[in-house]
Amino acid sequence: MTKIKICGITEEDEIAALNEAGVDYAGFVLYEKSKRYVTVQKATQLFKKLNKDIRKIAVTVAPESGMIEEIGRAGFDLLQVHGVDAAKAERIAAQTKLPVWLAVNLRDPAEVRRWRREEYHRIAGIVIDAGAYGSGKTFGWEQSGQDEMCCAVRAFREELLAEGRTFVLAGGLDAENVAEGIRIFSPDVADVSSGVEVLCDGKRMKNKIKIIEFKKAV
Repeated sequence: MTKIKICGITEEDEIAALNEAGVDYAGFVLYEKSKRYVTVQKATQLFKKLNKDIRKIAVTVAPESGMIEEIGRAGFDLLQVHGVDAAKAERIAAQTKLPVWLAVNLRDPAEVRRWRREEYHRIAGIVIDAGAYGSGKTFGWEQSGQDEMCCAVRAFREELLAEGRTFVLAGGLDAENVAEGIRIFSPDVADVSSGVEVLCDGKRMKNKIKIIEFKKAV
């Protein structure tokens, strides 16, 4: 079955929801400009309460060497990198013992073809995301007229599968569309953030009921 990653964890109540729902991955965003930003120190305190079988992912944007080293010492299981090209991601992967997932932002089929031409050696997985990270939108696969885009992404997925790399589908997923995304792309992991949130006291928070609905849909 497709595994589930809940990204953008910021509070203990969200940890409790993840534990109860029984997901596979928890993502902690270590990027200061994100509305779901947490420090490495806060993430460490949060995931001490996380079930041991839920893997902890450090989500970063173009991390520098110091941040990579700090993440390596903190107890994360994976490092997810946004905002870099394949060559930079390879250099980051060489600096850490953690498996590295590279996020690629897609706007059109030409971008898919560009990413397919890259060489991936140390990269453990590819996160296929929308054009703008954290936008809560898909890259358009659910819209009519996107057959070329879908075919290009499926071909990319087959290449990654043959190489033994993880394929993660992200960007705008929720309980309403994730089943169709799985049918089209057969991802190893479905990655959701805003799609399982509700507004609570003026802040968007992960919601246990929405997480369970998403899991059922997967």
